[in-house]
Amino acid sequence: MVGCGRQGLLKAAIRDPNPVIVLENEIMYGQHFEVPTDPDFVLPIGRAKIERPGKDVTITAFSRMVGVALEAAKALEAEGIDAEVINLRSLRPLDVETITASVKKTNRIISVEEGWPLAGMGSEIAALMMEHAFDWLDAPVTRVCGADVPMPYAANLEKLALPQPDAIVQAAKAVCYR
Repeated sequence: MVGCGRQGLLKAAIRDPNPVIVLENEIMYGQHFEVPTDPDFVLPIGRAKIERPGKDVTITAFSRMVGVALEAAKALEAEGIDAEVINLRSLRPLDVETITASVKKTNRIISVEEGWPLAGMGSEIAALMMEHAFDWLDAPVTRVCGADVPMPYAANLEKLALPQPDAIVQAAKAVCYR
């Protein structure tokens, strides 16, 4: 489950002898997730998780956008597109190996993030995939990002500023040429 990572990564951060910064999205505080009962449950820092295997397009996301990407993958499935969703879990170190292996399988990648398009994780993932998986790409690396505006406070405007499943679906159809 998407939320299990929070507890496992937080424990890993506490136990790590190096400085670790943990950022959480406050919008996720009201959501409920399964929580492991094992008191020693720890996730390795720097390892992504394939939340949903697929063969047609890779979708990378982190934090709250993982749930949005999974919603989009479900909608894409109804349209005959099998999306692999990767929960990055950690941004630095970034699990380039998992992303690259997925792109070599699907030949397409969409990066989803709440942040602005300029200098975001999507830009970094695009550059890395050009370095590590260029020969496997059958479509341009595509980013689905937050709108390049200050984050509005009003809920209806916030929804317009953040990526929604439909934007991911449209990006996936574009890279799959459908």
